Amino acid sequence: MRANKSLLISTVFGLTLFWLHPRAQAQHTLGEAPQWPAKLTVLPGGPTPAFQTVTGGFVVNTDSREQVRDFYNAIYPTSENVPINSTADVADCYPGTNSPAFVAAVLRRINWFRAMAGEPANVVFNSVYNSNAQAVAVMISSSGMLNHNPPPTWPCYSAAGAAGAGGNQAGGFNGADAITGYIWDFGGGNSEVGHRRWILFPQEQIMGTGDVPATNGYIAGNSTYVFDSSINGPRPATRQPYVAWPPEGFVPYQVVFPYWSFALSNADLSMATVTMTSNGVPVAVVIQPYQSGDENNQSGAGEDTLVWVPMGLDATCECTTFPFSGTDTVYSITVSNIAVGASSVSFTYNVTVFDPGVPGADYVPTTVNGPAQAVVNAGNGYNCTPLNNTNTTGYQWLAASRVAGNFVENAANDGVSDTLSNFTSLSSPNYPVITNSYIDSSRCIHFVHNDMNTAPQIIQCNEILFPATNTIVSFKSQIGYAFTNEVARVQVSTDGGANWHDLFLDAGCNLPSASSFSFCESSFTANSLSLSNYAGQSVLLRFDYDFLQPYNYFIGANNYFGWSVENIVVTNTQQIVGLTTNATATTNLTFTPTQPGNYLLQAAPVLFSQFPLNFGPSELISVTASTNPVILMNQPVLTNKQALLNFTVINLTNVTYHLLQATQLNNVSWTTNTAAVFTTNILNSSYRFAATNNSAPRFYRVQTP
Repeated sequence: MRANKSLLISTVFGLTLFWLHPRAQAQHTLGEAPQWPAKLTVLPGGPTPAFQTVTGGFVVNTDSREQVRDFYNAIYPTSENVPINSTADVADCYPGTNSPAFVAAVLRRINWFRAMAGEPANVVFNSVYNSNAQAVAVMISSSGMLNHNPPPTWPCYSAAGAAGAGGNQAGGFNGADAITGYIWDFGGGNSEVGHRRWILFPQEQIMGTGDVPATNGYIAGNSTYVFDSSINGPRPATRQPYVAWPPEGFVPYQVVFPYWSFALSNADLSMATVTMTSNGVPVAVVIQPYQSGDENNQSGAGEDTLVWVPMGLDATCECTTFPFSGTDTVYSITVSNIAVGASSVSFTYNVTVFDPGVPGADYVPTTVNGPAQAVVNAGNGYNCTPLNNTNTTGYQWLAASRVAGNFVENAANDGVSDTLSNFTSLSSPNYPVITNSYIDSSRCIHFVHNDMNTAPQIIQCNEILFPATNTIVSFKSQIGYAFTNEVARVQVSTDGGANWHDLFLDAGCNLPSASSFSFCESSFTANSLSLSNYAGQSVLLRFDYDFLQPYNYFIGANNYFGWSVENIVVTNTQQIVGLTTNATATTNLTFTPTQPGNYLLQAAPVLFSQFPLNFGPSELISVTASTNPVILMNQPVLTNKQALLNFTVINLTNVTYHLLQATQLNNVSWTTNTAAVFTTNILNSSYRFAATNNSAPRFYRVQTP
């Protein structure tokens, strides 16, 4: 199936305007789910991990909101936007290969879902399966169709493709997005959620993936082979006797879909019933036509599964999202009248749908603790608040200098220069980024969707900003010919570009159905944006000319199209420069600056040895040159009737420390606490006294002999 485009040409005020209506996109399709394979004896028998990067072995406690939140934020996005770097050539029916990082991202998404469902999350890919699945993906892309038994007359038909065609198939999208699509399992023909059942089948150990990007009118395609000889083996232990999606416990709203399912091995769910409530209020459900899964008789898909749709949602359309108010919402589910042998059983569990971008009551920020003043060329000791997550394997630290950050990006002052000073274009446009404005002929920064280029047009600030409460971003803006779905944005990111937040949004004014068009803004408008909400955080800044759906847009690089920006000024801010990162297995860090100045330290927990969370709050440090011995006391921590007294020493080596205490500050009679436990955090740098404190308040100080 090739994408079709219709092109309309109009003339307005003697100017030729080109626009697409609509921009055709390949529809996401899943087709029917595969059934139990007829033969398993020919399948490879042993797992063969292909990559060293972590793609599985995940475990998550869904009863912990913060652990699920961390699991989503640290790992799920790492499977997004991974370059496929495919060598496939659909026109020549050449399957090719994809980048190892892309393939690993697909596998990581599979194991993420399996861990959330409470089952073994250590599936691996097999090179034979991957090769066959890649041949299937080429057949899907070339034909625009899905078929588990492709005929030899298909374009790009091959024996390898026919051998691998029995797995999950997706058209119009690929990679990790296809795996999420299988868990969604949208479409009226997928009411038994068979694709989901295979991805979450507990016995699965080996799978394979094949992916082809959309190119030259051919649709994207994915094939995920889901059968190996272990599927007839014994069922491994799972968190619960059943496998549900969404699972019991806390679940990010992004992965809750209209089809809800409950799977139980060797059970008859044909007469089962479902009741569902939210905050004690009944939720209407519609049970879907029952299709058993029978590993004994090798029929159906996966385990016996009951599927229902709540709230009258339309599960036939991928466009349907599960309702979410933005606040944690608890759903109580009871599945009754399940036949297991001669018995009838029932199960009750709760699902809490939540926003993983919002910390919960059990969130503890990864705060850096240590002296506000440090010394050049000395080992200054710091530590961070540990993350209460059993999947934490270490910490990543960021150290950077803070320097004056005000700047001006004014193309009008650049003469005839076509380069940016403080920003970099990330979209590789095929038009001049700096040009003369159509409004007043002044030099300006220009964004346009040109020559069927539908990528976002972006310029991003070269430096990381560290705003204060009075930091301001000001600029002049003008939108020329633009449709209502073309939007100008100014955005910031606090997590290194993983997520962006709008500071400014302005849309075009022309409707695709209009018979005539006009300038949306006839002059430049001054704008002033405050970054006070981001004070004390490291942020990225960018200007983005993007789309809303559908993708109608003016084509042409002329300066009267798109968005023009003049005189970008950033005031009252600092910049973060000279970034260095360090990994530690514990919460301790020795910070050894080589130059005086203003610095910041941040720490981030790392999960599963590879996936860091966002950095915690910044610790601001003033570094000076000194040769005098110094003892710097950290803020005491009280826990379990103990006072934990961390302190850092500078220019002191091989000395003995004593903990002194008094009941009043003006009490000149300090006594030595001989019962306090002394711990060396970092030799000649960081230490701790732990003192029992059961009664009156006490004051402490550390002294050398």
